[in-house]
Amino acid sequence: MFNSKDILETIKMIQEENLDIRTITMGISLLDCID
Repeated sequence: MFNSKDILETIKMIQEENLDIRTITMGISLLDCID
């Protein structure tokens, strides 16, 4: 399973790579699902 640290690191990586905003949105949606 995911933990908050892994998710935050992934989002940071995505932002640094300037990937598509949809990828970041999907990551945020995963955060909601974990709850």
